[in-house]
Amino acid sequence: MTINYLAVLISGIAAMVVGFVWYGPLFGKAWMQIMDADSMSPEQREAMKKGMWGMYLLQFILSLITAGVLSVHIAYWSDITTGAVVIAICSWFGFVMTTTAGAALWSGRPKNVAWKMFLISAGGHLVTFIVFGIILGMWQ
Repeated sequence: MTINYLAVLISGIAAMVVGFVWYGPLFGKAWMQIMDADSMSPEQREAMKKGMWGMYLLQFILSLITAGVLSVHIAYWSDITTGAVVIAICSWFGFVMTTTAGAALWSGRPKNVAWKMFLISAGGHLVTFIVFGIILGMWQ
């Protein structure tokens, strides 16, 4: 079993691109509304902006870890791209979707807000995992 570290790196970069698009033009306004960004003071917004690069770096590292672990599973269980995508979707369904649903369930937010939070977050992760499966499966 070998891991293609370049594929893991490209997957990490792809995850950031998916995140930028998902939480930007596609669902950025809805996400900011759910996260109560409208109620932030200008000082709070400025403080948040200052810490963004550190958060982006940490998210990139977390994406590399996720892609690396998924790569191990794909290398062990599949030798074709479609199998890699199936493994990625099953991993999302069994671990990410359930954890994200639990976080929304216990968020203390009204049901409609928690449901939107879940759909946006879980949907973004699903797209990311499918992209991971494609990249890692093609570059085994």
